[in-house]
Amino acid sequence: MSIFRWDRGDNKDQSDGIIELPVEDSTEDELTDINEAAYDSSPQSLDNKMEEIYSTKDKQVKFRRQQPLEEEAAARRKEVTKDELIRGKLEFSMPEKITAPEVKLEPELDPNATVAEDIIEDVVDVKKLRNIYVQDIDEIDVSLDPAKAPEPQKSAQSTAQHGFHSAKKPSSNYTPSGDTIVETIPVYQHEESVDKLYLKAGRFTDVVESEYDEYLKSTDPTISGNYHATKPMVRPHQSLLYTLTQIAARHKAESAQKQKNKEIMRNNFDEQAPKPKKKKRSRVAKFFRVLGAVISSGFNSPSEDEQVRSMDYNSNEDEQYIFETTRQNIKRQLTHLLLGLLIGIAMLGLTIWERMAGAATVAANGPGSAFTFCGLYLILTFALGLVARHTLIDGLKPLARFKSNCSTVIALAYLGCFIQCLVSLFTSTSFVGGDHHLYSFVVALALILNATGRLLMALRVKSNFKFISAHSPAYAAKIYDDVETARRMISGTTSSKGIIAYQHVTRFLSDFLKISYAPDPSEELSGKMAPIAIISSLVVTVIYAIIFKSVQGAVSALTVMLCIGIPFTGMLAGNLPMLLFSRKMLREDAMVAGYPSVRQFCDTNAVMMNASDLFPNGSVKLEEMYPLLQYRISENLLLATAVLREANSPIAPVFDELVMENNNVLPAVESVMYEDKSGVVGWIKGERILVGNMKLMNRYHITIPTTEVPFNKRGNGLEITYVAVAGQAVAVLGLSYEAADPLKTQIRRAESSGLALIVSTTDANITPELIATRYEIFYRSVKVTAPGYSNVIDEATEKVEEASRAYVATRGRIGSLARAVGGCISVKSNISLGIVIEIFGMILGLLLCATLALYASVARLSIVELLIYIGFWVAATLIAELVRRP
Repeated sequence: MSIFRWDRGDNKDQSDGIIELPVEDSTEDELTDINEAAYDSSPQSLDNKMEEIYSTKDKQVKFRRQQPLEEEAAARRKEVTKDELIRGKLEFSMPEKITAPEVKLEPELDPNATVAEDIIEDVVDVKKLRNIYVQDIDEIDVSLDPAKAPEPQKSAQSTAQHGFHSAKKPSSNYTPSGDTIVETIPVYQHEESVDKLYLKAGRFTDVVESEYDEYLKSTDPTISGNYHATKPMVRPHQSLLYTLTQIAARHKAESAQKQKNKEIMRNNFDEQAPKPKKKKRSRVAKFFRVLGAVISSGFNSPSEDEQVRSMDYNSNEDEQYIFETTRQNIKRQLTHLLLGLLIGIAMLGLTIWERMAGAATVAANGPGSAFTFCGLYLILTFALGLVARHTLIDGLKPLARFKSNCSTVIALAYLGCFIQCLVSLFTSTSFVGGDHHLYSFVVALALILNATGRLLMALRVKSNFKFISAHSPAYAAKIYDDVETARRMISGTTSSKGIIAYQHVTRFLSDFLKISYAPDPSEELSGKMAPIAIISSLVVTVIYAIIFKSVQGAVSALTVMLCIGIPFTGMLAGNLPMLLFSRKMLREDAMVAGYPSVRQFCDTNAVMMNASDLFPNGSVKLEEMYPLLQYRISENLLLATAVLREANSPIAPVFDELVMENNNVLPAVESVMYEDKSGVVGWIKGERILVGNMKLMNRYHITIPTTEVPFNKRGNGLEITYVAVAGQAVAVLGLSYEAADPLKTQIRRAESSGLALIVSTTDANITPELIATRYEIFYRSVKVTAPGYSNVIDEATEKVEEASRAYVATRGRIGSLARAVGGCISVKSNISLGIVIEIFGMILGLLLCATLALYASVARLSIVELLIYIGFWVAATLIAELVRRP
């Protein structure tokens, strides 16, 4: 860019008038029409040109920062040389081109400026100004570079000579009339790049004022930081922001004053004033109020929205809500259990009284004692239904869709018992003395066991969720999905199916609550067996009514058949072993969410892992070392350590002390490779490093003086490893491999469950025989994979997922994974055995009750015999599930 400067040389008495305009640098620089006027020797042509430029007759002069009046300037430049330009008082300066334009506006009327009368008389705006005496324009400088723009100079002499007022501080009241004060204008810069500025002749003041007003309205914080004007161009009373600020400040002050008045009134309040008396309540009202609060706090089920939300764990923000929901659920189930126990104990006491002294009491006191007995039994049965209303409603709802669940038979049995109690009020003497029996206590026992199972489930969810929300590194267990590769990896072991489990890092464990609250097989099977119990009960009832023609007998037959068909261990058979198993896994840094986790991993027959998982830091020890070179032994071993660490070999931690002595700085490894059953080959700074057995040394023609190795022929269980650097044998290492007792126990339990170990290694010493010996397992249960499959294992176990389903999770130890997967296999078999016993006991009970009721009437089916039979099968089911601990 260049600056075009025009000097009026025809006025010798007055100061020179100079106008500088920016001109863009180009291959063909051009001049404006003013150049023509400057080179025209005729004064008349110059005056005509100036008149044309400064005329106010609807003409516009377009000042552009780049290439003004291109055609005429190009023609003129071809004719004029540099010397002629200097003689004609035309000067060119060539500053560097600036891409970011910034315009600095100097004072519109500088204190040293004089205005020519021939120009000012044609300017309309200047004529409107009063009491200002201007003789000539000294300078109007529009510069693109604020650093090179001239600063406004204030001269007291020029001010006195021309009658200008000095600059003053901005006053609060702005009056356009009167004496005009010329102020200093701050630096003005467009927020966007401005290539053109259009000025109407004589309207320069309006343009500048409009542009600057828009500039000050900007929200850019850099504008307010750079603004140092002595007079604000936008007056406060005209600013919307200023008005809003004043309104907000006023509201804030009013609020503070109101708060202060309230505090004064509170302090002046007479505390001795009489307080309204509370209405006294009777003790009976208080008792029922407390009882209602206890019952409602224990049985208020969550809303539908809460139930939907509680079925999923989406982010860490839900932790507090889930903890609170779980605590409420535990409280609810515990209240169910305690109140059910109280009612059951009361029913058991009435049953014992009826069995022991009921008939004698009725004979002595009359039928009133029998009616009292039946009435109390009815009240207790009603209270039992009130306590367990949610379970009963949940059991009856599926019947509308001709379906059933584990609570359906319990709900129907309760209705049968309640109807039987109502019928007993009319024939109370027949229910005291042996003709008929009330079976409400059997339903109470079923509800107690049901509440116990639900309580165990809630306790399991709470303890597992503590593991989930611990914000510690979590590893999710998965099943390897490449069936063909899994089959090849597992070939050669005792397992036949290629279902291999592994674990990898995950940042979030999702679907925890859905997995935890999912029904187990015992609960599902109880719902499927419900139609059998219902249909058989109806058939026996109809046949009984036809044979014995007794309403009381038919109702009792229906009730006893429904009671014996209740799945008493439906909720307990699955949740009790799952709670014990999950508690044990938590102690071993593993989490099993629910029965879907067991179903996911119950068919697993192998676990893939790295050799460093079986022999972690501290398991491999350097017992002896024999150096084969007497110089640079530390440097050579440091190179070997770098290669071993790059290969993730279990031997690498052996040299941790050596690495610490070198400030944990290891040389960069260029490449590393593991040769199957031989050792590791690496390159560092062009030197080849070998760490392996004698087979590797022979392959690379490394000579080992075996006669000098003192412990090579010892039978002390040491594994021999050779180190060679740059074609020379450096040292011989005697290593011992040990298995930690906790990990050994976990691996042995997993192997006893039928799991095989698929091991990836870069250590030639780790063989199936070594692992089987150290961990005391069958050698056919271990397989050390080839290098190709080792890459598959490393890729699967080293990946990181954002979210994984929370079936089984660990803290990263391979023993925890093997223990959890093996435990899933055992729990599945235990629960399956319990389900078989439960089904057999229920079907046998239906057959026995139907036979006795139809052949010997229901009088033979007393509550004592039922309790003995039910207790036997419940104990058999639970013992079968708990004898073989996972």
